[in-house]
Amino acid sequence: MKVAAEPFLSEIQVLWSQMDSNGHVNNGVYQFYFDEARMQALENEGFSLAEMRAKKIGPVIYKAELEYSKPVSHPDTVAIETSFGELSKAKGKVFQTMKRMSDGAVVCKAVFHSLFFDFEKQRPWKLPDSFIEKWN
Repeated sequence: MKVAAEPFLSEIQVLWSQMDSNGHVNNGVYQFYFDEARMQALENEGFSLAEMRAKKIGPVIYKAELEYSKPVSHPDTVAIETSFGELSKAKGKVFQTMKRMSDGAVVCKAVFHSLFFDFEKQRPWKLPDSFIEKWN
């Protein structure tokens, strides 16, 4: 039986400027946090931003599913666990869970359907076999 790779953990400080009129972080900002954590996780997997730019490749999100459960407010910090799965040669899913660090409560779960894209050739880019094997 294959054991899944451990999720990558990111910590992001909530900024006061991200608060909305209801006194908590605007739900649109959650995607910003997930985006940042996802890029940190990809960097950790060897997909450096500089290298992806040089090769004109990168991740593209074509579907986002977010389930909000609790608010986040300033001056909280959120912890985001990021893992990858259901990978094929170019497509896959990114699974992310956001928690408030102040009490450990899950505040949002997300699944992002994505693919790696070759922007020069205008077609999907093949993921490395080692990445697929690690996360599937």
